[in-house]
Amino acid sequence: MKIFIASVLSLAAGSAAAHNSCNLELDAGLRITDHSIEFYDEDKQTYKIVKDQYLVVNGQTLRLTQSQQAAVEHYAASIRAAVPEVRGMALEGIDLAIEAITITFDGLLGDKNQVSAQLMTELNNVKSDVNRYFTSGNPISFNRGNKDTPDFLGKYFETRVERIVETSVQNSIGSIMIAMGKEVLASGGNMEAFEARMNKFGEQMDAQMNAKAAGMEARGERLCSTMRAVDAREEQLKHVVPAVAPFNVIHVNVSDVDIAHHEI
Repeated sequence: MKIFIASVLSLAAGSAAAHNSCNLELDAGLRITDHSIEFYDEDKQTYKIVKDQYLVVNGQTLRLTQSQQAAVEHYAASIRAAVPEVRGMALEGIDLAIEAITITFDGLLGDKNQVSAQLMTELNNVKSDVNRYFTSGNPISFNRGNKDTPDFLGKYFETRVERIVETSVQNSIGSIMIAMGKEVLASGGNMEAFEARMNKFGEQMDAQMNAKAAGMEARGERLCSTMRAVDAREEQLKHVVPAVAPFNVIHVNVSDVDIAHHEI
């Protein structure tokens, strides 16, 4: 049983996290609306970009040179370009988690079992929350420290999906134990044969999920590239506009990626 639960937790929770070649850190709060992009230090707004072109720092609209204006517009455009990438990554991660759960528990408990049904209902609720959160026209907040606002660039999905899976497994432990007992009987009471059957099933599940995760890997690379572009545009803005130089909002650490291939 340990093999099954560990595998589904790893696949379900891990698939909802960002691609591991990027380590994205938000050192400030971010709020995006149709009208503006706002940056916060805890609850205090440090600066904002209005209509993707006007830069307001500490409540004062700055007069910008041509190069500064271009840097502001490029930064705003890169942030807005990242939003659909984050949304797509989250939705695809949830879909992959649903696939992992279906393969795992249907294989163990049979088609249309209660555990799979409950898990899919909960995960589809998460998916609906994502779609609602990213609906056009709604303000989108990241890293604001607001309990009512999930952090979609942090461990929000990983934690929530893991909690859903763990709760469902705990509530259905009786059914799982019965199914495992049937597997032992099918192996003639031979625990080595039972372990071999379980290992084979785990290998088959891994093979299926690895094939399905190929698209997730590609999307993860695109998101990584997009966030690196945002980070680069922020550094460019800080370089040409001294008033925002003290503020660092986005930082991306990238492993095993040739930076020269991603220059702007």
